[in-house]
Amino acid sequence: MKFRMPIAVLLLAVLLSAILPAAVTEAAVNMLSSTAQKQFDKTKAGMTSTDAAKLQASYQSFVQQQNSIAAQDTRIKSASKANDDKESELRQKIRTIDKAKLEALERKVAQLKNAYQPLFNQYAAAQAELKAARKYGIKELTAAVQLKVDLFEISVKSAKEEIRAAQAALTSAKAAANDKMKRLRGQLDAITEEEKRISVEKSAISQLNKQKSEEWSDLLYALRSYDGKTSIRSLATLNGIAKQIADRQVKIEGCEKKIAEVNKTVSNQLS
Repeated sequence: MKFRMPIAVLLLAVLLSAILPAAVTEAAVNMLSSTAQKQFDKTKAGMTSTDAAKLQASYQSFVQQQNSIAAQDTRIKSASKANDDKESELRQKIRTIDKAKLEALERKVAQLKNAYQPLFNQYAAAQAELKAARKYGIKELTAAVQLKVDLFEISVKSAKEEIRAAQAALTSAKAAANDKMKRLRGQLDAITEEEKRISVEKSAISQLNKQKSEEWSDLLYALRSYDGKTSIRSLATLNGIAKQIADRQVKIEGCEKKIAEVNKTVSNQLS
């Protein structure tokens, strides 16, 4: 028994997909609002010069890391789209490997069969005539028809050999094309493994973004309380999270580069 999603649930899912962010790995760059900036400045003013400098440097580092993450995300998206487009193009080309050659060989087989069909018909008629002559026991007629059959047989044998050769060439070409298709598709399958690794990294980044959002809320709360030490700790945590996200992005970019290499290897074999 198949499970069918209630229509109301389906409509809700469609509505949510239109409202919620498209990519779970993305997150907005967290920056202080004008109000939070005033709280930040007031918090900093109540700290020692060393701690104030540390707070300022930590915040600047966090913003810079986020900007780098956003730029890296743009590059990754571009590489991912290029790889997807290239893979799609290659799979289409693989489906049409040796298409023109195979079509030409198929036409040749069909043309030979059509060209020699009248000969085969004449040979069949001569064989029927020979059978009738033998039935009536007319020796002279039987001998004459037998000669005609023998002459046809030579031509028929040659024609069949020509057709068989053309058919063999077609069969061989089909096998070679299928082998090449299978081999190249097998090489493209390596992309699936890289995509699995990317999925793992994206999932990790999604969780890190949630942590970042929660820690950012903690920072804003600390600033509203003018709690300098907690603010420094929150920013240290935020910088650590941003570093982890950046490290995950590096891994994703590495996977995209490997995918590009797979595409290039396959493309070179289709040139």
